Amino acid sequence: MRLLRYEGYYERLFGIKTLQIKKTNDRENFHYQGASYYVLFELFKKLPRILKDKGFIDFGSGKGRVLFCAENAGFNNLIGVELDKDLVESANENVKNYLLKRPESKFTFSCENAASYVITDNVGTFFFFNPFSEKIMEQVILNITNYQKKNNQEIYIIYVNPKFKNVWLNAGYEIYHTEGNKRYTEAIVFRKTAL
Repeated sequence: MRLLRYEGYYERLFGIKTLQIKKTNDRENFHYQGASYYVLFELFKKLPRILKDKGFIDFGSGKGRVLFCAENAGFNNLIGVELDKDLVESANENVKNYLLKRPESKFTFSCENAASYVITDNVGTFFFFNPFSEKIMEQVILNITNYQKKNNQEIYIIYVNPKFKNVWLNAGYEIYHTEGNKRYTEAIVFRKTAL
């Protein structure tokens, strides 16, 4: 019940519309569904404060819910990467209606393929809500790892519904925090430290 109360409460508080699920028949790119508001805020509490001065990228950003929660938690440079043009349009409409935007924050939603997206400078946090297949996840991990090596900085990965967690572990990422209970892992925060 607490999770359901959070859904309606934050939709009204933020002035956004992210509840409706969008199905797809694509085997590589999965359907859109907003991550739980409750879980998002719990995860953001676990991240080091210094990350709020760095970019935050949501791969498979859908209608933008994660980025609105991140902005509310103090992140300023918010980037959504989404393949579905209709979802990007919904996200941009939500930016216009978002009621709590701080003057220093900036939202950018790009209609692009996550596997070929060029990561901007000074990004510290990457978010995934199981948006695509293991094959695409491996390509995105390679891009993030190359970015991390090139910039020699510590980065964090938030992975909700971590279906392909071993792909991250095999790529040298360590578990920083696990959110969930004994029966179910809701999310994992991975970290890769600077060299």
